[in-house]
Amino acid sequence: MGTSLFAYDGRLSRFLLSMFQCFAVSVLFLVTALPAVVVDQASGRVSHAGIWLGVAAALPIGPGAYAVLAGMRGFITEGGYQGRAFRRFWRDFASGAVRLRRLWAGMALIALLLGYNAALYGGSDGAFLAVTAGGALVAVAAVAVCSASLQGVAGTPIEVLTLALHAAAARPLAPLAHLGVLVIALAATQLPVVGTNLALFLPALAAWAILTANRLLGFDGKAASLRR
Repeated sequence: MGTSLFAYDGRLSRFLLSMFQCFAVSVLFLVTALPAVVVDQASGRVSHAGIWLGVAAALPIGPGAYAVLAGMRGFITEGGYQGRAFRRFWRDFASGAVRLRRLWAGMALIALLLGYNAALYGGSDGAFLAVTAGGALVAVAAVAVCSASLQGVAGTPIEVLTLALHAAAARPLAPLAHLGVLVIALAATQLPVVGTNLALFLPALAAWAILTANRLLGFDGKAASLRR
C-alpha cells in the first residue's frame, strides 16, 4: 500500500499533480483578468476614456475562459494531469482568441453599451438590475459559445453563436447551471479570510463544474449533433 501511495505514479503523486494543474490553470486565467482588475481599481470618476479602457482591458478574459474550459476538458478526458499546463493554456488561449475573435468583438461592443448605461443610469435600481442581467446574459452566452466550440461546432461567428444558443435553448438547465456556477464562484471570492485563497483554484473548479453540467444535462450531446 505504501509503495502504491507514494510511488512516482502513485495516487498521492497523481492527486498533487492534478491540484497543480487546477492551480496553474486558475492562476493563468487570473493573469488574463488582471488588466481589467487594474483598470477598475485605478479608474476614478466615470469618463468616456475610462469606459473604453475598461472594455479593452477586459478583452483577454474571453479567450482566457476558453482556455480554462479547454484545459479542464482535457483534464477530465485524460483523467488527471496532462502535463505542460502553461504551454497548453497559452496555446488554447491563442486558439480561442483567433477562432472566436469576432464574437469577442461583439461581446465587447455589448459590454461597452452596458458600461455607458451603468454610467448614465446606474443610480436607479431598475437600470442597475438591467445592466446586471445584461452582463449575466453575456457571460452565459460566452460560456455556451466556448462549450459548443470545444464540441467541434464550426462556421461563421453568427453560425457558432446561433448553434450554441440553439443547444442552450434545447437544454435550458445547462445555461441555468452555468449561471449558478458563475454566481457561486463570484460569491466564494468574497468570503472573508478564505476568499482570496479560493480564487487561486476557483476558475478551474468552475470550469470543471460547467463541463460536468454540460455532459450530464445533455448540452454536449446537443451541440455535437449540430456540428456541420
